[in-house]
Amino acid sequence: MSGSWRVSREGAVARFVLDTGRETPTLSPEILEDLAAGIERQAETGASAAIVASSTPGIFAAGADLRAIRALSAAEGYLYARTGQEALSRVARAACTTIAEIDGACFGGALDLAMACDIRIASDRARFAHPGPRLGIVTGWGGTVDAPRRIGTARARRLFRSGEVFDAGGALRLGLVDEVTPSGELRERVRAAAVIAAQGHCCQWLR
Repeated sequence: MSGSWRVSREGAVARFVLDTGRETPTLSPEILEDLAAGIERQAETGASAAIVASSTPGIFAAGADLRAIRALSAAEGYLYARTGQEALSRVARAACTTIAEIDGACFGGALDLAMACDIRIASDRARFAHPGPRLGIVTGWGGTVDAPRRIGTARARRLFRSGEVFDAGGALRLGLVDEVTPSGELRERVRAAAVIAAQGHCCQWLR
């Protein structure tokens, strides 16, 4: 497991905390591959639920590093996108319930990661966007495919065409998240959901 993820285990619940050492954590295909491999290993050793969270207050993740993307050739860009897509596909197919714990900004590739998880629980200070329209790029890690499946074509078009930033309540109405809870209660709420999921009742956590 790379140094970008801190991993802990409590019974059948594994917890993956993104810690890149940067003020604003960004994702990369390699970081996503490490997460997918880590979740697979935890599932193989009996984990039934895996939480994906961040160590940075107010930020789930900022997506891909735009400076790194700008430096890529066409061939390198294709590999960058393909590797990230495959990693998130592995997260989506994991043999345990995956839960995104979103306490802050969740933009671009970070939203692709959240969408790959089975359950998304956000704090009331979370914000969501695919800023590609404002940056002249299209997300390359599968969000354009996952979003229509999860929230419907019309809502996905709104997400990808406008670059609009949604607050937690707006994201809940749009279908990007399953529940919103106060920031101070988020970790415990996610833990409770994970425990139920690990017991094989992954839908009972919803009120």
